[in-house]
Amino acid sequence: MFEPQQLDEIIYLSGVMMDTDPKNLFEDLKTLSKKYAKIKPQIKHLKKPVYTVVATSTEKLFMGDMTEKANKQMTLVKIEKGQWVVKVPVKYHLQAFLPAKVADIRKKFYQDWLPLQDFDQDNIWQDLEVYHYRKRHFRKSTKMVMELWFCIKPKKKEKV
Repeated sequence: MFEPQQLDEIIYLSGVMMDTDPKNLFEDLKTLSKKYAKIKPQIKHLKKPVYTVVATSTEKLFMGDMTEKANKQMTLVKIEKGQWVVKVPVKYHLQAFLPAKVADIRKKFYQDWLPLQDFDQDNIWQDLEVYHYRKRHFRKSTKMVMELWFCIKPKKKEKV
């Protein structure tokens, strides 16, 4: 379920960012979502298909879209080529169950998997919620797809 990999390209995210803390996270997400809705139509150089990303850390929140290059007058988050991540597809049938599914995956990652690995949580972002839409085979509709990307870094080896 959790397979570390290095990004093979730079990821550019253009959008909005704000400071936060754990006790205000959910209220801040609502505020950030409103700011993002206002600027979303002005985001240029979108990567196709369109990927929308919500990135969280203990001190900041970001919401924006993956782009081919930076957008002037917007906050740019750049995730470097070579960054270690664990990408986990979030499978769900009803959107109402999505928050519980995401919480379960985060718990398994941080409590069960990460402590036993040669990796630590990266200081940049705890994780990214990556949303995109894909066309369904044999239907004329699209389906929202979500992945959690956990940012990690190799543990430093202790010198003997």
